[in-house]
Amino acid sequence: MLEVAGLKSGYGRVPVLRGVDLTLGRGECIGLLGRNGMGKTTLLRAIMGELPNWSGEIRKDGQVLTAKPVQARARAGIGYVPQGKQLFKLLSVEENLRMGCVKKFSAARERIAEVLDLLPRLVPLLERPAGMLSGGEQQLLALGRCLCGEPDLILLDEPTEGIQPNICDEIIDVLIRLRKEKDLSIILVEQDIDFLWSICDRVLAVDKGSVSKTIDPKAAGSEEEAKAFIGIEG
Repeated sequence: MLEVAGLKSGYGRVPVLRGVDLTLGRGECIGLLGRNGMGKTTLLRAIMGELPNWSGEIRKDGQVLTAKPVQARARAGIGYVPQGKQLFKLLSVEENLRMGCVKKFSAARERIAEVLDLLPRLVPLLERPAGMLSGGEQQLLALGRCLCGEPDLILLDEPTEGIQPNICDEIIDVLIRLRKEKDLSIILVEQDIDFLWSICDRVLAVDKGSVSKTIDPKAAGSEEEAKAFIGIEG
């Protein structure tokens, strides 16, 4: 579904990605693990088109996206849930969801209903301003807004940061359901090892702007290997 080859990108003239290669199959979930500043978020933003692709190539379903703007990548089926949510905090929950209906705005009502079926916690909050939600509710709304765009590939950046465990479990359940029912593909940046290991087929260790190794979550000792890579003891 997705092929990234030799991708280089950065901020201004400062290089961050130094030739990233990865492939992602339909319905597959890969995790990106690494210390802060190693290029994980930069990689998601470069795939989404928020940062310029200096060199290399990005293909989705055979279509070259390397020079395409964000809007074209969204129409090609890529959704992005950034770190920090980036919601329209003065707009209501329902209005935020409508903003995500980038493919068929005329069918927004039907699409929002489908998303609310996945995220029922949002139903009683539809008229509430997004800025008045809890951190966990905001994360669910950010995911819901992304899903309103009907992506078949989602880029998720630190979805568990600062939210309560029960909502983390809800996010896991939704993503697993979407993978089974819709063949949704996912690239996930996350520092929570348990969250990564609950959903990912493989985990890419990112170090200094490149992929240094691949970790198999099903392999014996893989969690300990991952914790050692990011400097967590125990």
